[in-house]
Amino acid sequence: MKADSSLVSVVIYSPNNSGKRVYPLTRISVHCAVGQCIAYSAGMIFANPGFEASSNYGIGKDGSIGQYVPEAYRSRCTSSYDNDNRAITIEVASDTYAPYKVTDAAYKALIKLLVDICKRNGKKKLLWFGDKDKSLSYSPKPDELVMTVHRWFANKSCPGDYLYNLHGTIAAEVTKQLGGSAVSGSAAAAAAPASSSSGKEATASLSGADHTESGYTISAKQAMAVQILLNAYGYKGKDGKALTVDGAFGVNTEYAVVQYQKKNKVTSDGIVGPVTWNLLLGSN
Repeated sequence: MKADSSLVSVVIYSPNNSGKRVYPLTRISVHCAVGQCIAYSAGMIFANPGFEASSNYGIGKDGSIGQYVPEAYRSRCTSSYDNDNRAITIEVASDTYAPYKVTDAAYKALIKLLVDICKRNGKKKLLWFGDKDKSLSYSPKPDELVMTVHRWFANKSCPGDYLYNLHGTIAAEVTKQLGGSAVSGSAAAAAAPASSSSGKEATASLSGADHTESGYTISAKQAMAVQILLNAYGYKGKDGKALTVDGAFGVNTEYAVVQYQKKNKVTSDGIVGPVTWNLLLGSN
C-alpha cells in the first residue's frame, strides 16, 4: 500500500476494511486512541485480522503519522457503516483517562494532516456544527468536509472531551490554512459546551472495559492488542510459544507481560495498568 499523504512516515496495511467507499468522501472523524501510542504500534494492532477495527490514519504521541487504510477505502472505526463510508478516520494518541488529552506534537500533526487531506481532495472548508442531527443531515458542498464524532454512533466518549471541545477550533484553523472563508455555526460551536461524558472510556479502537484486575480495567479488545504487541516485540508465553491472539488474558499472556515488565524495569505483576499499557504502545 502506498501512502496517500507525504506526511506519513509509517505505512502498515490493515485488512480490517470493507474495500472501496460506496459514498463520496464528505466527512472527517477524529478519535482518541486511549493510550499514548506511536504510529507504528497502532498500525501493528490494526494489522491483525482478529482485531477487526482499523482507521485510515493514526497519529502518535510524538507527532508521527501512520496510514493503515487507503483514503479511498472504508475503515472500521466509528461503529457506523454509513459514517465510515463517508469519513476519513484518524486515531490520535491520548491519555488513558478523561478528558483523554493529546500531546502538543500530536495536535500539531493532526492539524497538518487535516489540511493535507483537504488540499489533496479539493476541500477548502472543514465544518463543525457541534450537533449530530445537523451534521448528519447537512449536504456538504464540493469543497467542504464535515466533522463527525464516534460518540454519536455508539455508547462511547470518543474522541474524549479534550479533543471534542477543540473541534470548533480545529475546524476554524484548518479552514483558515486552506484559505476558506469563515463558516457560520462552526465558530459558535467552538465556544459551545461539549456534551459531558463521565467515567472511563467505554470502549475505543485500542482500549476498553470488560475485565478488572487489581483496580485496572481492560477489555477483550485491549487484551488482544496486548497479545499482538507482545508477539511483535518477540515475547513468548509460559509454554515458549507465541501468544494466541484471542483476547483471553490467560497464564501465557500474563507470563509474557511479566517478562516485558521486567525488561522495562517496571513493577512485574502481570497487570496491564496505565504504565505498562503506555509502554507497550510507545515501543517499537
